[in-house]
Amino acid sequence: MQIEDFKKAVGKFPTGVCVITTSFNDILWGFTANSFVSVSLAPPLVSFCLNKEAGSFKAFVGSKHFAVNILASDQQEIAKQFSHSLSNKFVNVDYKLSAELQTPLISGVTSLIECKKFKEFECGDHFVFIGEVVRINVDESKAPLLYFAKSYREMK
Repeated sequence: MQIEDFKKAVGKFPTGVCVITTSFNDILWGFTANSFVSVSLAPPLVSFCLNKEAGSFKAFVGSKHFAVNILASDQQEIAKQFSHSLSNKFVNVDYKLSAELQTPLISGVTSLIECKKFKEFECGDHFVFIGEVVRINVDESKAPLLYFAKSYREMK
């Protein structure tokens, strides 16, 4: 099996797009992800995967909390910005820090899910992070941003 064939195969699975954010050592961190999934209802748990070589990896390992910002269909530029290696990915992004966890929450998203880290473990070249949901906010009026075959899509 070739890695490129594997990437092509999994790229045929449409996913939602989110930005996972945290704060660690007074610095804001975030990255675009489509590896987000719900894990459990009781307790409410979610997970995401992060490459061990990612610039934000140490921050997510060191932090005790994170937020899942599920992007709306009009937030492609935010998805692109957080997918690049930038020194400050939050430039020109409307966000606020959550009151309790001080986690960056991006404005205008379809859903915000704030989590306390529950567990993390190594899996291949990634780590899997599991969070216990402590707060949610859903905007029913917004359509989600989708990703399929290496491009962003709008739900129609």
